[in-house]
Formats: sequence, C-alpha cells, structure tokens
Amino acid sequence: MLKRPDRLATYNQVANLETNPIQQIVMLYNGAIKFLRLAAADIDAKDLAAKAEHTGRALEIIQYLQSILDFERGQDVAPVLDALYSSVTAMILKASMTLDAGLMRRAADLLVPVCDAWASNVKASLATTHSPASAAVTSPAQVSLDKQA
Repeated sequence: MLKRPDRLATYNQVANLETNPIQQIVMLYNGAIKFLRLAAADIDAKDLAAKAEHTGRALEIIQYLQSILDFERGQDVAPVLDALYSSVTAMILKASMTLDAGLMRRAADLLVPVCDAWASNVKASLATTHSPASAAVTSPAQVSLDKQA
C-alpha cells in the first residue's frame, strides 16, 4: 500500500503524463467517482478496510482538485467548485463515519455532471486543435495543474 504523500505524487505524475490539461481534470474526476462508488460497494459488503482505502483515495483526489483551483482566472466558477469540493468532502466524511452507502453514492453523483462538463471541453478542445482555424479553449474553472514534483 502506498503512503499518502506517495499517492499525491502519483496523482501529479499521472496528470502530468497527459498533454491536455482539461483531460487531466477529467481523469481525476473519473478516479474520484470510481473510488466513491467502490467505497459505497465496500460499505454494502461490510469491507471496512477497503472502504477506508477507497474513501481516502477519493478524498485525496478531491483535495488535489480543490488545491489547484485558480481563483484569479476562474473568477465566477472557481468559488463554485471550491464550495462543491467542500460539500462533497463533508458528505464523504459523513458517509464514511455512518457507513451510509447511499450518501457515498450521492457524493459520487454530484461529481458526474461536473466531470461531463469538463469532458465536453476536452471534445471541444480536440475539435479546435484539429481544425485549420484552431483557437485556444479555456477550461470552465481556469484551473492550472501544479507541474512541480
């Protein structure tokens, strides 16, 4: 099992392997959603060790996403995402403490439409970069990934 700092470094490394910063965000959201759904299944199966592992990984991804918000460039969207991340974090912690699989699934479900919006931007970005008159596509929250190790 990886230690916490090693996992955070791994998220940075995986994100940095992908060249499209918007795709990096989609990958992180997909990871958080996957781990939350696994944690819910673990609660149902009464596998508390696995629930703790999956919950921790989901929380680390959400904390990472929250830490890379750019409030200067994100203007209106960054504070909304910040509030979403805080709410989802509180929901996850409550679901984990009360062993509420339904609440854990709701936390995952809250991230899905945001992930879908990012994924739409990836498609738009790819379409623009492949057209002759390519233009820069900005991300919904104007986030920048920390490229430092």
